[in-house]
Amino acid sequence: MKNVLIVTDFSPCSRNAAEYTINLLKDEICCFYLMHVHKSSTFTMDDLMSSATANVYQSILKAEEQRLQNFKEALEQLSHNSKHEFHDILDYNSFIEAIDTIIEAKNIDLLVAGYNGVSNVAEIIFGSHTLSIIRRINCTTLVIPENVKFQPPKRMLLPLDAKDDIQSEAFTTLLHTAINHDIEVHILRVYEKGKEGDCYDESYLMKHFKDVNYTYHVIQHVPLHYVKTFYMQMHSIDMIGLIVQKESVFERLFKHSSTTEISKALKRPLLVVHPKS
Repeated sequence: MKNVLIVTDFSPCSRNAAEYTINLLKDEICCFYLMHVHKSSTFTMDDLMSSATANVYQSILKAEEQRLQNFKEALEQLSHNSKHEFHDILDYNSFIEAIDTIIEAKNIDLLVAGYNGVSNVAEIIFGSHTLSIIRRINCTTLVIPENVKFQPPKRMLLPLDAKDDIQSEAFTTLLHTAINHDIEVHILRVYEKGKEGDCYDESYLMKHFKDVNYTYHVIQHVPLHYVKTFYMQMHSIDMIGLIVQKESVFERLFKHSSTTEISKALKRPLLVVHPKS
């Protein structure tokens, strides 16, 4: 069974991310945990000492519990799948700590989050929850843009820099995802400063991933974000796979881009994996 954690703020963005994931995993036995993290920091201690404010606070919690229950019931109806079961979780911890706790307690295999488009890209991706998840949560993560409606993904772009190891568990996770969903993988090995030494990627791929439908390209002396942008303009890509390290490919793909360029690049789902330290 695959354990999937979907974080929600009850927005259309998070609802879309949940619907995408349910459709993507329709053939897999899954336990979906739907989690909302309550922002208790909006109330000060002095506020909570007031009985009137405390009553308001309890009313808000009760309303959120009901919204979470309604969210769960709506997804159960959408799924209508005997392979899927759903549970709701209302947490009061900080956002990242809450996610970390549930991932460990429920043995989560996949974390799902959404983001909501052009106007808030800089805030959501670089200043807030989504980037925090990508940087700080060591769990395979699927990030779904608000306006991406589910279509079975056919092609995944997998950009690699000189440091990314294709013999890692992280790379294997991405390739197994492609096998499970019959996705063609476009692997780009990018050496921004030129190739140093021998690279045995192709022989390793031919030996260990015979069942993967892939193309492989080596590109030198071109910045990674330029390669990504150009390649996505020339090919129909449905999903981006990223191996995220401390000096992350994620930042290097997007840090030189304008907000408009970022929003274009992030109109595809991101499947993020982390190498073991």
